[in-house]
Amino acid sequence: MNRRKYLKAAAAVPAAAVLAQTGLARASGWPEREITLINGFAPGGATDLTSRAIAEVLGRKLGATIIVKNVPGGAGTLGPAQLAAAKPDGYTIGLIGSSSIVASPHLMNVPYRPWESFELIAQVAEFRYGLGVGADSPVRTLEDFIALGRSRQVTFASTSPTNLTSMYRLGKLTGANFRWIVFKGEVDSVAQAVGGHVDACLQSATGMIPQIEAGKLRLIASASDDRWTEYPDVKTIREHGFDAATRGPLGYAVPAGTDPAIRARLQDAIEASLADPELQQQFRNLGVVGKYRSGADFQALLKSMEPDIHEVLKENNLLKKS
Repeated sequence: MNRRKYLKAAAAVPAAAVLAQTGLARASGWPEREITLINGFAPGGATDLTSRAIAEVLGRKLGATIIVKNVPGGAGTLGPAQLAAAKPDGYTIGLIGSSSIVASPHLMNVPYRPWESFELIAQVAEFRYGLGVGADSPVRTLEDFIALGRSRQVTFASTSPTNLTSMYRLGKLTGANFRWIVFKGEVDSVAQAVGGHVDACLQSATGMIPQIEAGKLRLIASASDDRWTEYPDVKTIREHGFDAATRGPLGYAVPAGTDPAIRARLQDAIEASLADPELQQQFRNLGVVGKYRSGADFQALLKSMEPDIHEVLKENNLLKKS
């Protein structure tokens, strides 16, 4: 190596070290101001209430205020779109679920790349889903519901494309005709079933239990893998003999390119938050199952769900046009 090349190479070493130290300094000082948490669904629903419960505890763990920003619309894709476009500085985080990653991108064109635009941090919860009808509905059981779907088209309200899985599987297995009516918020979705404007709703326990307890909604089946603890006598769709269920994992993500040190600290704080007895009690009150997975394990779970959801959408001619 000649003298000029040697001096140039030597000068580059301290410069790289300075840049590395600057990055570490940014990570060690984070967070120095409030953090925005983007929620792609409307206020009042399961996702919103869960995100606010977590934000309060997580903020204390991080020593920062977390502001929840609701960005409903686009079947849950507008929030992730804003997250993907945000500056990767650790001050914008977002909620990510199976609908935004493995369902909606197959249904419509979305302004983000599902597996490249985000760094998944951790799973925090899993929603329980159920199939409900208005109290005035003649449908009393899942058998009644299937029989109705064989006689005419039956409408069901839901906010998430992921919920389509169990309903369209059920339709395929029974010959019933189900039509999805999408709503921005869970409260509106459940209200449509209560008012008889749609035949049923498929939503989370969080959104349905208040109306069930008020005597305005009837739970006819659990759409999750297990029965609801609040209504242990109501069977799952699978227990009725139909292999159809809905999973609803929910987690946190940051824009791609966020400092790994910030991501690691955020993941640790989320894990610590989920162990907090206060948050666990809030989850129980909301009817949500607290479920921690690391970012890598959360991504593996979502990837494992994608083939089945894609198959359901394809079978029902719901895939977007190329």
